[in-house]
Amino acid sequence: MDDKALKQVPKFKYLVSIFAEDGKNKEDIVQRIKEAKVMFSNEKQQLCSNNFSVEIKKKLIRSCIWSVALYGSETWTPEKNEERVINAFETWCWRRMLKIKWTDRITNDEVFQMAKEE
Repeated sequence: MDDKALKQVPKFKYLVSIFAEDGKNKEDIVQRIKEAKVMFSNEKQQLCSNNFSVEIKKKLIRSCIWSVALYGSETWTPEKNEERVINAFETWCWRRMLKIKWTDRITNDEVFQMAKEE
């Protein structure tokens, strides 16, 4: 620009997305999941209460939590490991909402089935 060379940086943040020079999105995905977990923690009282039906809580998770987690996902090219991170986060949400402890020995498939049915 104007006969000046632009400096290449290893990563930069534009709006709320992190772009890396190698084109990988791992850091951005991890950051979005962290922010979504904070949002879930802020709304935990409503998302885990017995005052709302499971259907309402699922809609709240899909609209409030997933919108934070997946913001900017149109530009992602996730690899298998990043897909596992996203799936683990989804399982984490459903387990918290349904009040399922890890010690209950309920598989992730069963958790997804319970979240789907209720």
